[in-house]
Amino acid sequence: NRALSFWLDDHGTGALRAHVSCRTYSLDKGSKMLKTPAGWVIVEISGKKVKRIKLLTSPPEKKEILLSQIKEPAKRAYQQLEEYFQGKRKEFEFEVEISGTEFDKKVWNEVKKIPYGEVVTYGELAKKLGTSPRAIGNALRRNPLPIYIPCHRVVGKGGKLRGFSAGLTWKSYLLSLEKSFKKV
Repeated sequence: NRALSFWLDDHGTGALRAHVSCRTYSLDKGSKMLKTPAGWVIVEISGKKVKRIKLLTSPPEKKEILLSQIKEPAKRAYQQLEEYFQGKRKEFEFEVEISGTEFDKKVWNEVKKIPYGEVVTYGELAKKLGTSPRAIGNALRRNPLPIYIPCHRVVGKGGKLRGFSAGLTWKSYLLSLEKSFKKV
C-alpha cells in the first residue's frame, strides 16, 4: 500500500489549489486497483496485453476487482498510470489489445496524437477525419482504454466539457492534472 501525494496548482489563479493523493491497493486473490481523487482505476488484461482501463466514480464491485489480476502486464500498466498521476509520465509504453471498428480505431489513432495537456474540439477532429462531431463522440464513447487513448483531450466548441464515458468529473480531473504538469 503506497501513497503518492502532490499539489495541483494553476500557477496563480487559485482555482486548482488542492491536495491530491493517489493510492494503490493490493487486494485478496492477487487483484489491484488505483484510487485517485476522481475515483478508482482498474486495469483488465488479456494474455500479455492490457485490454481495458476502467475509470469508476464509486468503489468497484467484487467482479471488477477480480478482473484486475496482478500479472506482469497489469503491474506495468499500474506503475505507468501511477507515474502519469504524479506528472512523471506523459506517454505509455505498456502493450495493449485494442478492439473496435475500423472507424473507431481511426479516431482513436488520431486522438493519440493530441499532445499531453492540449485539447482539440470534436468539430476539429471531425473535420480532419472527414466525418461528423457526433460520429467522433460515438467512437470516443466506445474507447476501452481511456488515458492511454486520451479521449479526455477532446472537448466541445469553445472548450466546453462534453461527454466522457467515465463522467465529466473524471474528464475535468484529467485535464486539470495535465494542465498543472504540462509546465513542469
